[in-house]
Amino acid sequence: MLCYQRSVIAPATPPSPGWLRRAAPWFATVVSGLAGAWLALVVAGATPAAIGPVGVEAGILPAWGGETVVQLDPVGTLVVDTHNAPLKVRVDVRTVDVDGLRTIVGNPTALSGLDEQLVDDLRGVLTKAAVRSAAVAVLGAALVGGLLLRSWQRGLVAGAVAVGAVAGSYGLAAATFDPDAAREPRFTGLLTSAPQLIGSVEQIATNFDAYADQLARLVANVSRLYNTTQALPAAPSDDTIRLLHVSDLHLNPGAWSLIRAVGDQYDVDAIVDTGDIADHGTAPESVYVRPIATLGRPYVFVKGNHDSVLTQAAVAAAPNAVVLNGEAVSVAGLTFLGAPDPRFTPDQSTRGTADEDIQVASEELARKARALGRPPEVLVFHDPTYAEDFDGAAPLLLAGHAHRRRTVVLEQETRVMVQGSTGGAGLRALEGEEPTPVSLSVLYIDWQTHELVAWDDITLGGLGLTSAEIQRHRTDEDDGNNGPNGPTEAPPSTPSPSPE
Repeated sequence: MLCYQRSVIAPATPPSPGWLRRAAPWFATVVSGLAGAWLALVVAGATPAAIGPVGVEAGILPAWGGETVVQLDPVGTLVVDTHNAPLKVRVDVRTVDVDGLRTIVGNPTALSGLDEQLVDDLRGVLTKAAVRSAAVAVLGAALVGGLLLRSWQRGLVAGAVAVGAVAGSYGLAAATFDPDAAREPRFTGLLTSAPQLIGSVEQIATNFDAYADQLARLVANVSRLYNTTQALPAAPSDDTIRLLHVSDLHLNPGAWSLIRAVGDQYDVDAIVDTGDIADHGTAPESVYVRPIATLGRPYVFVKGNHDSVLTQAAVAAAPNAVVLNGEAVSVAGLTFLGAPDPRFTPDQSTRGTADEDIQVASEELARKARALGRPPEVLVFHDPTYAEDFDGAAPLLLAGHAHRRRTVVLEQETRVMVQGSTGGAGLRALEGEEPTPVSLSVLYIDWQTHELVAWDDITLGGLGLTSAEIQRHRTDEDDGNNGPNGPTEAPPSTPSPSPE
């Protein structure tokens, strides 16, 4: 029997047009060249340099629209539409030479020629950045093109493509450059709210150098402040638990240097922040709290009325942070209990006010403290308006909010310690006639009885002041009997040596 098998022939794939086959390698060369140039600029395009006393990194990157961006972490950015070309000029501020800044501020001769120096420095930085970026882009294009296409000839062609792209972009940027665009900058991040917080840009330019210089001098003097405490009477023993109490940082970037310096000098076991670390609680402000993770010790935090849930979450993201939210926690051998401020009132006009929400929250936190089998050693709450509700619930209540330090002992022996502003009231210090002092305290707690035995109040002068002092207090000598609404009389202070 004969069998027949039907064969099925698949239809042939129509051949691609000849022009497409010829163009494909060239297209791949162009794409690999442009991609290699972009990748190289991102990885190695930054040029370190100095503009006056400011250390920067400058670079030129591909972009859809032409602009110049000045990045000031964590404050925000300043953006200027300086040209119409597919590239972006970026300048990142990295460091500030404090000694150089002090020389400029204190030398009228240096100030008179500062504008010309800064212009020359900026021109030199941009020239170096343009040359480096061009070289990096061409080299990156040649390497990526040669490796991807496995041909050194194709790599050279990809490098030539980058040369053309760079030359064309630079030429278009130069032709469309608008020097008047600097008069209309756009602000992003925290800088968007700067006019509402502290006034005009002219005020910032006039005052901030003096403020930064002053704060740097005070921070540098912390070591000498600490040495001064050794001469104070009745120094606590080394086996005490040491807490650093800070509050109301209000986005002051200089506060972190001070907190780190005091924490290291006193070798504190934990830092307790009683709130208002932010000002408006916006998402961009969350960048400000990142230094918490670098402090090297537990950071106990309770939300203030200027902190949002976003702020609280940003703090909680730090591996060493402990955010108090109505549950007792153990830190450094002590039991802490705290609750967030129920309000969110970033409007300055509401600061210092009390309302029913605060009273209810205070009563609820006090009830939780009394319901524990063993009272917590430390209660933490931002607003001390209803401090009497905590009397007898714990031996110690830490608070902030008022930007004015005070300590009182209530009828049932609960000591209320209200911290001033560790941020000197934040950027508002630049516009007020009466500068807010920078305040923080080190608390000494007996490791066996868990009772407060002494504390050091550290006070640094605000804007325009050069004072720095430490007051040593002992609980057996300070009964805080002035009542919850008045400051306690402090013993004579021991001033530090004059700041250098």
